[in-house]
Amino acid sequence: MPKHLMIAIDWFGPYDLDTARNAAKTDYAHALYMCIGRQPYEREKAMQYIGIGEEVTTRLKEGHHKLQNVTRERQIWLGEIVTAEPSGRKLKATRATLDYAEWLHARFLQLPLNEKKRKSLPPCSVTVLNRWFKTDYETPRRNRPHKDWPDLIDYPAYDLPARLVWFGKRQQRFLAPGYAQP
Repeated sequence: MPKHLMIAIDWFGPYDLDTARNAAKTDYAHALYMCIGRQPYEREKAMQYIGIGEEVTTRLKEGHHKLQNVTRERQIWLGEIVTAEPSGRKLKATRATLDYAEWLHARFLQLPLNEKKRKSLPPCSVTVLNRWFKTDYETPRRNRPHKDWPDLIDYPAYDLPARLVWFGKRQQRFLAPGYAQP
């Protein structure tokens, strides 16, 4: 059986763009960021974009090619990977845990501003566990930041259904091989 990568992410927020950049300067080096808000002509807040950065502060700017599209009610969540990198030879410059966490969120949540990562499936089996905290970095949040943001994204890659799981609420299944379709 092929190896399975498990990634746990602690998300902290919400921040506005400036506060997120300041927090990232002191507390984050390699991190993810999720943008929630509304684009022009949208009625409801939605998850819009997930990004990664080796130096995440360089990405959190008003002129960001995707974040500038989210003009109303914009919130930034900063994500820290709290599991170890997989062992073995490094195949890409980007850390595998960051790359796959971004990929699963973009693909299975169909984030509108992540066009590239929505097109294909990851080459290996991956599970992502999301946990949310307040900006004091200690207090867990009672509720998730957005109703469509699952606690668990499970992509087994070997003819089992991929799943988005909301603990205590609902579960959505993607039957194999149907989830391979965009």
